[in-house]
Amino acid sequence: MNGKLLTIIIPSYNMEAYLERCLTSLIVDDARMQLFETLVMNDGSKDRTSEIGHQFAAKYPNTFRVIDKENGHYGSCVNRGLKEAKGVFVKILDADDRFDTEVFKRYLDFLLRDDVQANADLILSDYLKVNEDGASLLLTKYKSYVGPVNLGQITSDDKMEWFIHGLSYRLENLTRMGYKQSEGIPYTDHEWAFIPMSTVRVLYKFDGSLYLYTVGRDGQSIADDVHAKNIGSEVKAIKNDISFYCAVKDSLDKEIRKFSIERLDIMIKHIYQCFLLTFREYGPDMKILEDLDDFIKSNDSELYEKTEKYSVTIANHRYYPIRYYRQSKIKLWMMQQVYAIANTINKFRQFRHRK
Repeated sequence: MNGKLLTIIIPSYNMEAYLERCLTSLIVDDARMQLFETLVMNDGSKDRTSEIGHQFAAKYPNTFRVIDKENGHYGSCVNRGLKEAKGVFVKILDADDRFDTEVFKRYLDFLLRDDVQANADLILSDYLKVNEDGASLLLTKYKSYVGPVNLGQITSDDKMEWFIHGLSYRLENLTRMGYKQSEGIPYTDHEWAFIPMSTVRVLYKFDGSLYLYTVGRDGQSIADDVHAKNIGSEVKAIKNDISFYCAVKDSLDKEIRKFSIERLDIMIKHIYQCFLLTFREYGPDMKILEDLDDFIKSNDSELYEKTEKYSVTIANHRYYPIRYYRQSKIKLWMMQQVYAIANTINKFRQFRHRK
């Protein structure tokens, strides 16, 4: 093995409140510290983010490096990090999240295996949602796939939870395909979790909750109010995924193509759910959804027909929000009213439970 075994890219913008905790979680014994590099991508921060990163780089110069750059948003940090990376594998860690240090030790040992280094295009690992105090909230645990597997063996449940937190790619594959993430907008983690999958022939599953994903932070991109305000950017990222798929689908083998269209189906249904149900109270710009609907229809008829089958159960009744949206505004309006009532009842029950 030349260079490093693993590159960890940490996009960081005004993260002084979290970065030290994040970087501390990567401190292991001296031998393992030599196996990986950490690139702190300071995205034009106006606080002490750069200073904190440089403190770690001064103490552990063979492991930590700070790259100070002009603000360009998340994708620009990933793109610059990939240019600088020297690892066999590459993983993204958000600055307000962290690794479980003990699990990280085992993860590095796993990557050291000769068969993993020689064959793995992707390492899949579990992740745990935690609150800001570190209390466990929800574990995403993938099936314990034994040995090398292909995408055709991934279960439907695991495809539903296919997010950036559980993925590490072989850097060589991303370099060869010329992977570049969209810059200037948030939510481009959708691209990271989708576009490089076209290079994945062999994956390995590491058993252990490596990634601790912090939720509940004020201003976080996944908070409903923030998400609703910026959902147009998420739609742009998913459109990029669709465009990529349409450009390469004829060259994909059967398993990767099947995996890709199922993942797109899941992502698209999520967007319609947000516009038609979850974010309705925030009044999202429906023109964005109309444009997406036209985009899907004009680019891939199979995907358009597949998404129409999406259904939700509200108050013991099955509804088809995408179908209603496309065919009958009256049915959609009725469904939205039922959803709003059911959601209000659920929130009230949660409030009573907390009391």
